[in-house]
Amino acid sequence: MIGYLRDCANAITAFGYLFAVIGLFLVLNGKIELGVAAMLWTWLLDHWDGHVARKTSHLRRPGAADFGKSFDGFSDFMHGIVFPAAIIILIGEGATLSLLASLALVLAGAIRLSYFENVGLTADARFTGIPVSYDTPLAAVLLLARPLLPVDTFPTIIAAAFILLALLHVTTAIRVPAIRGAGVPIATGFAIAGSIALALVSGTGRL
Repeated sequence: MIGYLRDCANAITAFGYLFAVIGLFLVLNGKIELGVAAMLWTWLLDHWDGHVARKTSHLRRPGAADFGKSFDGFSDFMHGIVFPAAIIILIGEGATLSLLASLALVLAGAIRLSYFENVGLTADARFTGIPVSYDTPLAAVLLLARPLLPVDTFPTIIAAAFILLALLHVTTAIRVPAIRGAGVPIATGFAIAGSIALALVSGTGRL
């Protein structure tokens, strides 16, 4: 089993898991901005593993691609569903709306990942509905905007935003292009800039 990690794309996914655990550790210890900053690197690597897999498809050993598909799917579940749900719950501090938002996100995310596992991209390389990979970037944007928003309303804002995103995860009315080619360095730039900005915000003591 471990031998599959000698595959370049799968090794990149494994590094993404390391950042995911670090991000979850930081969030559960009250360092929410730093946790999201770390999780942005999981999100970044999630794009690079696919990019490398496509570029090295002729070099991959038998079974590496099938293993990588499942390995990547579990990573998506962690950084795109479990992680943002934990943030919603922690920021909501026991509010009923935070429970509803996390329930909606987990259910919609699980449905979406199961659908994608069986159906995949459309013929023109588009996702049906909004991918769960958009969840961590949304959390990053909301946290960067947090100092500009009223403290009392922020838990409601983040819960409502993710309820809306949960609905968009399972809609069939939207087609979203997969992040490939030139989109990969753009996503990389966003992840690097976002993680730096979140680290700076965290340094101000606003958690």
